[in-house]
Amino acid sequence: MSGVARNLAGSGTPAPAMIPAIAALAGPERLAQLKTICRNVIDLSSMDSATIVEKFGGALILLEQGQAGAEQVVLGLAVDKPDSAVLMVSDNLPVHIVRALMKIEASDILPVSAGADEILESVDRIRAAAEAAVAGGDGPASAVCWAFRGAVGGAGVSTLAIESAFSLCEKVGPGKVCLVDLNVADGMVSSFLEAVPKLDLAALSAAPERLDARLLAAWCWQHEDGVSTISAPRNPDADALATEAAILRLLDVACAEFPYVLVDMPRHMMPWTKPILGAVDEAVIVSELTVPSLHAAADMAREVDMLRSSDRKAKLVLNRMFPKKKFRAEFAVDKAEKAIDRKIDETITSDWDAARTAVNLGKPIGEVKPKSALVADVSRLVDSMMPEAARQPVQQANGKRRAK
Repeated sequence: MSGVARNLAGSGTPAPAMIPAIAALAGPERLAQLKTICRNVIDLSSMDSATIVEKFGGALILLEQGQAGAEQVVLGLAVDKPDSAVLMVSDNLPVHIVRALMKIEASDILPVSAGADEILESVDRIRAAAEAAVAGGDGPASAVCWAFRGAVGGAGVSTLAIESAFSLCEKVGPGKVCLVDLNVADGMVSSFLEAVPKLDLAALSAAPERLDARLLAAWCWQHEDGVSTISAPRNPDADALATEAAILRLLDVACAEFPYVLVDMPRHMMPWTKPILGAVDEAVIVSELTVPSLHAAADMAREVDMLRSSDRKAKLVLNRMFPKKKFRAEFAVDKAEKAIDRKIDETITSDWDAARTAVNLGKPIGEVKPKSALVADVSRLVDSMMPEAARQPVQQANGKRRAK
């Protein structure tokens, strides 16, 4: 948590009309604006970027694009002081700055036209997140993000992402899980759940920095079971609109608004594929138990591992497995692991009848057939990926239910 966030959260008082303090690298008009809503405005224009990072990293900082050294400050904070809180004022941020902001603990992008009230709202959001972290809450202090990607076509990635989202929602409660369908040209999440695809890719790609919590809410659709989805209407030309800056900004805001964000990714490479797979908490590679699929999965997993640290390797999941009672004697997962020289983290049992019924009704499989082996396998996968801080309250709640 950033130093300023700790101070704001520790006050235990309602959001004040004035910001206690803010450091700003901005023009004269912006500085004058800040003085109307902040008791102590520190002008950084006389300092070089390295000094700003050293002295004010961990504090609340406003940076206005176009000011000398503003971009260097963002990059420096992302590397040396990621526990900062940064408000970036810009109408057209370059991709590398969007990436850097995603690495900073608390950040927001405001349009050049932003007024004092919008700056206050942004600080209030940072304060609210800090208060939730200090209070402990029933979820992680920062958003958890998982990405699902298929090693081969037709591996059932969308189904697995959907079932994981609903399984997770059952464990952590409604309103906390968001499923983002990044198959922007021909995604199936909205069709499977009879959801309304609200994402306006054209508007997002035209001005990614204008996306905020209110606009994201307008693009979300919530299932009756409490899972929110973000998906775009089918459009064969949508891939051209899904720029790196647009998609990274979408996920950045989603992670600021939801404790848990799951991403259904396309198999083909996009400009934002590597940045996402390198940044998410869990990268899940989905395949099937066939020789070509296994080799494709092993290759993809190795590629993803190169984007991540050694202790955050991709998870390899085999989907659409035969029911275990039918193949107990000839189960070949151990042989498959030897063949590709890699651990297979989880296997998901196939239940075609339940899956077909679920998509026809627009419901998750867990609701149509809760005792399905597929549902149990997905629940186990979700449990294995949940952070320890979030897992403990779930275990306690489950214990209470069993005791009744």
